[in-house]
Amino acid sequence: MASYPIYSIRDAPREVMERILRRSELDVSGIEPEVRRIIEDVRERGDDAIAEFLSSQVGRRVRPEEMVVGPEEISRAYRSLDDGVLSAIRRMIANVRKFHEALMPRPLRIEVEPGLVAGMEVIPLDSAGLYVPAGKASYPSVSVMVTVPASVAGVPRIAVASPPWGNEMRMEPATLVAAHMSGAREFYIMGGAHAVAAFALGTRTVRRVDAVAGPGGPWTYAAKRLVRDLVRVDLPAGPSEALVIADGTLDPRIVAWDVLNEAEHGPDSSAVLVTISEDYARRVAEEIDRAIEELPEPRRSYVLANAGKYSAILVASSMDEAVDFANEYAAEHLLIDSDRAEEIYARYRGRLRNFGTVCLGTPISAGNYGLGPNATLPTGGYARLYSGLSVDAFLRKPTVEIATPEGLRGFAPVVLTMARHEGFPSHARAVEERLGQTEK
Repeated sequence: MASYPIYSIRDAPREVMERILRRSELDVSGIEPEVRRIIEDVRERGDDAIAEFLSSQVGRRVRPEEMVVGPEEISRAYRSLDDGVLSAIRRMIANVRKFHEALMPRPLRIEVEPGLVAGMEVIPLDSAGLYVPAGKASYPSVSVMVTVPASVAGVPRIAVASPPWGNEMRMEPATLVAAHMSGAREFYIMGGAHAVAAFALGTRTVRRVDAVAGPGGPWTYAAKRLVRDLVRVDLPAGPSEALVIADGTLDPRIVAWDVLNEAEHGPDSSAVLVTISEDYARRVAEEIDRAIEELPEPRRSYVLANAGKYSAILVASSMDEAVDFANEYAAEHLLIDSDRAEEIYARYRGRLRNFGTVCLGTPISAGNYGLGPNATLPTGGYARLYSGLSVDAFLRKPTVEIATPEGLRGFAPVVLTMARHEGFPSHARAVEERLGQTEK
């Protein structure tokens, strides 16, 4: 029996389609009471609450000052990495920085009517607290993706938090180096809800920030939901997921590895293939089974855990139906696997709307590791509502309003009419007095 079950989109049992569409995106309402207690504990006890939790993670008493990563540890982290990893991180940063620099908005001034000038300023937030998970693996790529946009935006104070690595009070070296190379200068060893609470509330050791960003598990996500009235928070970014649309023109083995690209992240990841040929679906399923046998642990176990649960192969009756399903699924990563991928995308560009990023005949991993766009993307169907992390997460865009005397005089009839209609006499008098037109 194939690891990846094959279903027809039209005929699949409703509970199967609901499970595929829902994937593993957790309802955090069940853990919110405990997360709320963590946040209140950090509010009341500050560093002591965080140090107590860290002590339970590393198996010894942790002092609050150990949460801070100092210059010596940063230097040691650089020395621990081989030249190949350092070179790859630098190239990743360069590409991501180049793309995000192109995304930076510019201040503007436009004359909307003679003498009426409207403008916008672009101002970075004063500080950002960025979270990089550490658990199943080392994630320097996440450091790059969350730190570079804040740096390009011009945030003067960028702090990065990550959990203890290897049951020791140290930050994973590649994660630390990548964040430092990307522009962060403040580092804390702390994780999950405690890290989010510390950034949002501030403690003796951890200074409060204006924005919290970065992916994480359900506890991190729940904490960000609960502090969103205190700080700006970014998009919902949970377990990795991909939707692959394949038209049958590529070698099934290529498509199989593209599917496993996101499935290998963890047991709660999701990878769905949609194709328009049942025969091609079976051939890809066979290649997926062969590919799984080649995977080392724990990746093999991760793939098998989500296969048939959140991951599957779906057969569409047409490319139109495949595109409609893609919109309903709203994938973090959408991959069009075809030797004419750009042509297909051009054909459906106005109709294909819901995705975090679309890869046109390009492995998802190329984007994960620095093709340019950000790899911190909305998951769990939130691509219908959110875009990926970018410079906008770290910017404010206040507006500017200018009316010359001539402009105000010409626009006064509109202001006076609307002010009187809405019952605001002071609004009207503010214009009349300035123009010297007060009615006696």
